[in-house]
Amino acid sequence: MTEQRDGIIGWRWLDVRLHRLAARRVRAGPAPSRLRRVATATVAAVVQVTGFATLLTGAWLCTLRFPGIALLPGGVLLAFGVLTLPRPAGLPRDAVPARRAEMPALHAMTDRVAAALGVPRPHVIVLDGRFSADSGVAGLLRRRYLRIGAPLWAVLDPAQRTALVALELARFGAGDPSRAPLTGTVERSLATLVAMFEPGGDKRLHDGRDGDVVKAIAANPGQPIGKDQAYTNLAEDLVRPFTALLQGAFGLVRLGYLTLLQPESFRAALASDARASAVAGAAQVRAVLATRLLAESIVTVLRRDARAGDHAGVVRRDEPEAVVAGWPVLAAGVVAKNASAMAERCDADVARTASPFAVDPPLGRRIEVLAEAPAALPADPEESAATDVELRPMYRRLVRDLRNG
Repeated sequence: MTEQRDGIIGWRWLDVRLHRLAARRVRAGPAPSRLRRVATATVAAVVQVTGFATLLTGAWLCTLRFPGIALLPGGVLLAFGVLTLPRPAGLPRDAVPARRAEMPALHAMTDRVAAALGVPRPHVIVLDGRFSADSGVAGLLRRRYLRIGAPLWAVLDPAQRTALVALELARFGAGDPSRAPLTGTVERSLATLVAMFEPGGDKRLHDGRDGDVVKAIAANPGQPIGKDQAYTNLAEDLVRPFTALLQGAFGLVRLGYLTLLQPESFRAALASDARASAVAGAAQVRAVLATRLLAESIVTVLRRDARAGDHAGVVRRDEPEAVVAGWPVLAAGVVAKNASAMAERCDADVARTASPFAVDPPLGRRIEVLAEAPAALPADPEESAATDVELRPMYRRLVRDLRNG
């Protein structure tokens, strides 16, 4: 239900230094640089041209005097070319589309906030079970999407829900290079290459093969299966240093690229937060970010509340709607309890989540730099209540999962 954080490169001595460097860069706040933007676009173009050239070269070698000795290097180049092709982002399979005909109140709120921000409205709105929210572009057609986690939506009051939608929709007008068609797709291609040579994946494959060997030995006692496995393990041990070298090389290429991309991406994210504050109010935006920062504590309180019984019989605890109705007060209590230590929590969040591979600044940093601003767009409590009715099936599933999980 809460967000997970990615690892770094996999070499411990390098990861420690990269993490410290990333934490310092989060605090630095570099000035905008046209040269940096041009360099980022140039590197992205070179990577994509190289990927297409590798793909074409591999295809040419595979067809050269087929079948021949050139088939092996051609296949390798073809595989690398496919991996480095532009990779548009996609929506998760577990996301539930929120169609306009079925959820008119949620779409009306989104349209109203988009108009106030002066940004295009999303093509699609989807819901899922995360305690988070995001927006972006997906697919080859680059359709704008807004993804809202039902648990996060359930704990926000009407003004904070407006702020949440404003926070995500403001990203459409920030000029974020991590979402651009050229520079954004290259980062995902490099991430795929690094993940392909991940040592953890090789270890999982090795463990799975060991399990198959044990089953084979149990089914065929006395057969010389172990000898074949020894040769397989020897081959893996010889290949593993080369895969580690390739993983480190591609990781360093990705690191160099994100060294150029990250400052501009961070600036765009912080600028979109300021734009959302000017529409929904800084107090509401800060409350939403603080709620997301305290996700683990709030989820613990929600799980305890979902499992609690009503001994007085005043509220029917078997009705999920009655349970969810009290969650904004519980979440507000958690935020208020941690308000005095919010500065320390922001510091801890930056120290924990700073990464040289991040394209969004840590939540703690976003809270720290948020300037005061009044709300220009008033919240509509009736509209917010109507969205609760529309999300009732997801609330039922959420309460059930909290009770059973």
